[in-house]
Amino acid sequence: MIQNCKYHCPKCEESLMKSTRVELNFKRINHKDRGVIHLSPEPGNYDFLTTPKIDFEKEERVIFICPYCDSDLTSKKNNKFAELKMMVNEIIYFEALFSTVHGDKRTYIITQDEVDTYGDAEADGEIHDDLEDFIL
Repeated sequence: MIQNCKYHCPKCEESLMKSTRVELNFKRINHKDRGVIHLSPEPGNYDFLTTPKIDFEKEERVIFICPYCDSDLTSKKNNKFAELKMMVNEIIYFEALFSTVHGDKRTYIITQDEVDTYGDAEADGEIHDDLEDFIL
C-alpha cells in the first residue's frame, strides 16, 4: 500500500509528485541557497537530486517548501522534521515525517493506529525521544 501512495502538501493539498519523485523547493539555512529537490517516494530511501547540484554539509538543516503555495513544510510537532500528506486514496491519508537534517535518516509514517519507522529510526528499534510526544 505504501508503494502506491502519492505525496501532497499538507497546507494547500497540491500533489508534490513529478513523474516518480517527490518535488519540493528547499532553502539552506546557513548558506541562503535555494533550489529544487527530488526525493524518492519510498520511505527509507534517502536518495535525492537537487537543482542546482548541492553538496549539503553533514548535520546541515534544510527547510523544505511547497512549490505551489510556498509554505514552509517544517512540522509543528518537531522542527527538525518536514511533514507531508501521504495519500493512499481520495479518503485515506497518513502523515509522513522525515528528518530535515542531512545525514539523519529517519522517517515516520503516522497512521491512525500506529507509527511505521524507516531508516535509522528502524535500525535502532526505538522511537527517538524528540518524537515521543506526538507519536504516543
